[in-house]
Amino acid sequence: MANILYLHGFASGPKPNSPKVALLRGLGHQVQCLSTEGRYRPADYLNAFHQLTKQAPLPDLLVGTSLGGFWARHFGCRRERPWIALNPALHPSQTLSQNTGTLQRFDVEASFEWSLENANDYLVFEDQWLNSEVPGLILCAKDDEVVDPQDTWRFSGKSKYVKLPRGGHELANTEDYADILARFINKALGER
Repeated sequence: MANILYLHGFASGPKPNSPKVALLRGLGHQVQCLSTEGRYRPADYLNAFHQLTKQAPLPDLLVGTSLGGFWARHFGCRRERPWIALNPALHPSQTLSQNTGTLQRFDVEASFEWSLENANDYLVFEDQWLNSEVPGLILCAKDDEVVDPQDTWRFSGKSKYVKLPRGGHELANTEDYADILARFINKALGER
């Protein structure tokens, strides 16, 4: 059994009962969800991760969706922990620049302000881990309406890349990729 840290995406928050978290728990793992408390700048993810890991051991594996997938890769490579990114926004400066102004969160009834400057704060974090040897899995849906799977493939580096025929950005169709995740987790953690 692995201790997994799940990282939420942009305009979202921790969802401990989501289908993806339920899948990881169903595979026999403990899952803790990171919370940026409704803030999405790099400093917010970095601070939330630092606060969590100073109180508990590093997770065995990091998993994230969309912007959370970007951070799962970042923290996994930085801390030499395997990671899984589901429909990740690997170039968040581009993806997040498309949404500015007052934005509505997806997980709760709340809004927040987002600017082009906030999106550009991600530039210094992009492309750092393209040549990393840390085991990583990028899983994309062909019909993702938020992040282009071809762009994701171009920025996947040495990571394992799998494109699913369906699932949209949410990837709620966990039965379609449960075996892929199980095999990756068993292999990645078995090699540690």
